Amino acid sequence: MSEGQIHPRYRTVSASTLIETLGASLARIKDEDKGTTDADLGVVLGKSKDRAESYRKGHGDMGVVSFLRGCREWDGRFANDVLALVGMKLVPLETSPVTDRDTLPALTDLLHQVAVALADDGKIDDRELDAMCGALDAAGRTIDMLRERRRARGLRLLEGRG
Repeated sequence: MSEGQIHPRYRTVSASTLIETLGASLARIKDEDKGTTDADLGVVLGKSKDRAESYRKGHGDMGVVSFLRGCREWDGRFANDVLALVGMKLVPLETSPVTDRDTLPALTDLLHQVAVALADDGKIDDRELDAMCGALDAAGRTIDMLRERRRARGLRLLEGRG
């Protein structure tokens, strides 16, 4: 039997790549959250230690319930690498702790880092991109906050409350 394929706009992504990518995200979470064990991952995912280890090593296809539990617990750290393979990202709907005042510093910090990276050769290499990860995340949070406010305002207008 052939391996399942997902066909986003620009490329084909194999099922094994999706599973391996999700496993790599679990491995990174385990490394970043010092002291986390496969048993801890399993508790979040609603699975046994052995099953969580299998997911982390990219050896098992995760069910939707476990995937959504991981999304709830770890947000984009868990899901965004795999979702990016199909042209998507996970962003929580609830209002973030970002304020309007955070918007300008977050965006200008990112713009500054992009300008510095582009100054020498007109490109942002992988090392430069890794270095601006924090600024990217902060700018993304402020943009997501503004998008959510706009979406909520649109809903209020549609309902005749705004």
